[in-house]
Amino acid sequence: MMEVEPQEGELGVLAGSPEFARMVDRFHASTSIKLQVFDLDAHPLTAVEEYPRYCRLLQERKACPLYFDPNFLKRNQETIGVCKSGVGHFIAPVRNEKQDQLGAVLGPAVKFGPNSVEELADFAFQLKIFPDDLIQAADAVQAQDPEKLLGAGELVSVGLSLLAEMQAKERVGHALRRLQSEIAESNSQMLSQHIVDAVLYLTRADYALVLMLDDNGSDLSSAFDQPMADPLMASKRRLVEGIAEWVKHADRTVSVPDTSKSAWCRYLTEDVVKEGSIVGAPIPDQRTQFSIGAIVVGFDQPREDLEEILGALESFVSEGLYALVMGRKLIQAEQLALLDTQSGAYSERYLADLLDNELSRASRYNHDLALVVFEIEAFEVLRGKYGEDGLARILRELVAVVRAKTRRVNTLCRIHDGQFCLVIPEAGREVAVRQADRLRPALEGHPYAATPNGEIVRLAVDTGVAASERGKDDRLALIGQALQSLEQARTERRMQSFKP
Repeated sequence: MMEVEPQEGELGVLAGSPEFARMVDRFHASTSIKLQVFDLDAHPLTAVEEYPRYCRLLQERKACPLYFDPNFLKRNQETIGVCKSGVGHFIAPVRNEKQDQLGAVLGPAVKFGPNSVEELADFAFQLKIFPDDLIQAADAVQAQDPEKLLGAGELVSVGLSLLAEMQAKERVGHALRRLQSEIAESNSQMLSQHIVDAVLYLTRADYALVLMLDDNGSDLSSAFDQPMADPLMASKRRLVEGIAEWVKHADRTVSVPDTSKSAWCRYLTEDVVKEGSIVGAPIPDQRTQFSIGAIVVGFDQPREDLEEILGALESFVSEGLYALVMGRKLIQAEQLALLDTQSGAYSERYLADLLDNELSRASRYNHDLALVVFEIEAFEVLRGKYGEDGLARILRELVAVVRAKTRRVNTLCRIHDGQFCLVIPEAGREVAVRQADRLRPALEGHPYAATPNGEIVRLAVDTGVAASERGKDDRLALIGQALQSLEQARTERRMQSFKP
């Protein structure tokens, strides 16, 4: 039997539903053949029965249209898809409630009409099979009355349409049930991703962002994703981040039917994203008058059904508010445990998990990941002079300066002592160099208050950079590259100090 694909997404939910199982049983009782579900790339989502010898001959020679013709499963209505001569498959398209084809239900190969000896012989010559072998294999395929097959198939198509409509109504509930189960066994980083996945599943958006706020209204966690790799990913992320800022500030929903006509959207993307639609909704806090986050989804083409999409988002938020609040508490608790208490930056443990996740995402979407590592010179001298309390004041101000000078999506972690690492997603080495060149003078020029009475300290800072092209490096190699760059910068600074 063929290996079954994991049952995920709308098509997987349909294939695993009891309603579909009953439909398959009725079709089997009427025709004696069993239906399977395939996606449009011919990956099976249900078990495939043993193939007849005719099918195996074609598969061995990469001539089976089911697996080697990308258009074979794409049908407008239920029909018999011809393999060759009088052999074919019953095929019925599986659509969602928008009539987009997701996949197909397929019967095993059947003999629905007489086989042409001439046609099969010509085919056998192409495949280098002795004609009698192919003709005999085709004649041995199970025979079916095509009228009876299509009659039973018409009922299947009607049932599939009703099932799609029912699933559309249940999508919010299904997304929430899945999210609730994931919260129970998730860490903080993956939880934000789970929420984005649920939102993408619910709205079928092309990209989405979920932003969570802490109790002070500052950003707690944000996650962006889009199912398909896209060179405009960074611009689309800036777009939904900007919309999320407005949603959380105004605590109101927003719909942009056509981003090309929105001056604000064009500004956010530097006029790179030429068209599409945006929908955003706040996540309310029942205890206060303020939101605790925002959800924004984007579409690559302008949409006319934004009210429906906004309604789905509002239902998701209202019905799943308990799950979202519990998820936020999990993020808060885990991130507090992963913070470096002295500086307020994330800890080295957090950095390890973050880099593993970001490198995986960079590999998945075919983009780069960059780091800037910087180190405070004479760190032990500062510790000895100002003590741990004074050091904490200096480090917290340093962290505040870095965060003020970088984008929200960049994450600052303390490696140890006076060394820090800034993680820059979707950026190459040149971006890291520019960021380091901006940060160093800003950090060295800032007046740090080392004591309660305001004694000012100036710092000397060395920086190093690293980048992983398309996520091909592992975490240790990337950090090692950055530390090597830092050591080179430290050596060059010392050599400069000896010059007359």
